[in-house]
Amino acid sequence: MPAKVEHLFVKTYHGQAMAAADALTLVAALGADGDVNAHRLSPRQVLVMLASELDALRLPPGALRENIVIATDTPEHFTPGSALTGADGLEIRLTMHCEPCKQIQPLVGNLASMIGRRGILGTVVVGGVLRHGDTLDLIPGRYPPLAESAYQKFLDFVPTIPPGRVVRYSDVAVAIGADNSFVRAIPGYIKRSVAAGLPLHRIVTARGQLLATVPDQASRLMAEGVPANDTVDLSTFLWQGERV
Repeated sequence: MPAKVEHLFVKTYHGQAMAAADALTLVAALGADGDVNAHRLSPRQVLVMLASELDALRLPPGALRENIVIATDTPEHFTPGSALTGADGLEIRLTMHCEPCKQIQPLVGNLASMIGRRGILGTVVVGGVLRHGDTLDLIPGRYPPLAESAYQKFLDFVPTIPPGRVVRYSDVAVAIGADNSFVRAIPGYIKRSVAAGLPLHRIVTARGQLLATVPDQASRLMAEGVPANDTVDLSTFLWQGERV
């Protein structure tokens, strides 16, 4: 089903207003080149918005901090799990609805009324240049949508950490699409999951310290080639989504 690119935006640092662009260079597994939200671990690499929804909300393009505004005659296909694809192979996987936050409250008033209306986040599966006026295919059901529960996202993410690498609490928060403040919940998730058979030994603190709640963490890391006593050398073994 066709979808036309009506507006493109990029934000290079936090606190900056969205800047209109004629084209975005999308990088596979990273996001929009130069955008503050580009991150290899994140399911929030780009934000896509329907032009019809902006019209219904009486908001100008870019007001909800979206990167891409599309127009389509099949808005019912614009759901998590769908994909946007271009003629040159470019592909965006739509992952989950963008939750309303206090940053947009002055524009919309009641945040509860914005649930499911702030656009859909996505990741770049195949990179390429996306231009204003391009026509994309909107393909429903191409991917399974991400779990809605943050804890289930945690359970789904941990097995993807490669052997011989570690992540910090903050990296886990990024990978499940949560705010940095969410790191406070990660220790509880770890304790809750010790019996689940997950490679929890690959999670460390912000300074690379091992966790008292993970049994045999040092020996399990060393078996994967990661020297570990009390801490792990993050400069060598930290993983942030890059291929290994």
